[in-house]
Amino acid sequence: MVFTVETMRDGKALKRAEVQAETFDEAAATVGPFTAGSGREPASGEWIRVTQFVSGRTNWFRVEQS
Repeated sequence: MVFTVETMRDGKALKRAEVQAETFDEAAATVGPFTAGSGREPASGEWIRVTQFVSGRTNWFRVEQS
């Protein structure tokens, strides 16, 4: 499947890429370490937004700070 993966900060996209992956988690992992989000888009901070190209379904993941 094709996913659009965006690195977000405070509601603005910093980077965007289209990737081939089997799952949302696999697509998010192309950015780096992450933790599962709450199901709702965060209003602030850094996160990864993953959208499945065909369905338009979107998942959010928190970027792990190292």
